[in-house]
Amino acid sequence: MSTKPHKIQLTVRLLPEAHRAAKDAQRRSGKPLALIVADAANKILLPTPDESAEIKIQTLSNRLLSRMETLERTIGRELYLSKELLAQFARAYFNHTPAIPESERNPASTSGRLRFVRLVDQVNVNVRQGVSILNETETSDV
Repeated sequence: MSTKPHKIQLTVRLLPEAHRAAKDAQRRSGKPLALIVADAANKILLPTPDESAEIKIQTLSNRLLSRMETLERTIGRELYLSKELLAQFARAYFNHTPAIPESERNPASTSGRLRFVRLVDQVNVNVRQGVSILNETETSDV
């Protein structure tokens, strides 16, 4: 036993332009004029069914996963660049810095520690303030 939704009969008056549009739709679809007008009213007045919560969560999860993968690739490139920059610096330092004579090693070591502490302090200041020494350097096309 099937139960059909109860329909209410209604008489409406249409503007001539709306009547012409309904008649054009009737010719295109072959449906009765009353059904065309009823369908149009239903589309305007009745809310469209929302996506299920599961579909919304899945869509948002996919978007989040995509952004995380992009971030992972970006961080990977940045880390690779940082390691390469450090390696190039170390190579240049060792290639161009002469060995320290034995008699000067203790004072040089003390000076190096103090300079390193100042370096770390300056890095901390820059990070806290959100500034970078890279903004002070000029790059030119080589």
